Amino acid sequence: MCGLPLGKSMSGQHKRIVAFLQLAGEELRAAQSLVEQSPRQAAYLIQQSAEKIARAVLTDAGVKFGIGHNLGQMARALPESHPWIEKLLPLDRHSSAATRYRYPSATGRLFDPPGPRRLQKDLDELASLFKEARHFLNRPQTEAED
Repeated sequence: MCGLPLGKSMSGQHKRIVAFLQLAGEELRAAQSLVEQSPRQAAYLIQQSAEKIARAVLTDAGVKFGIGHNLGQMARALPESHPWIEKLLPLDRHSSAATRYRYPSATGRLFDPPGPRRLQKDLDELASLFKEARHFLNRPQTEAED
């Protein structure tokens, strides 16, 4: 449910924000379940969840971003006075996880994933930011976020 008055339908923009937040919540939970057994996948899902939060904020601000995964660029694409620029900029440290842990290097090297402590710290920080984003965007909790 979206918290709209009866008889009102969601705009495409609103539906997209709700969808981004639902996906971010799902990816956070999936990352949590993978920290010990599949840390590369957990790191990737942390990046993906951060990206969905950023995209929800960008969509709310009316900013079209395209298909890139660079979280710093997403933050800088917001209007200059937007309150979420400083909240999203630190997420840039996760940008490389969009590909770094999913593919071998040109020489066949697999990059070492972050350790469980680092992943858990990242998850805790992102979960807090997710709740803050949901509140900022005034979107109620969905079943997937319970």
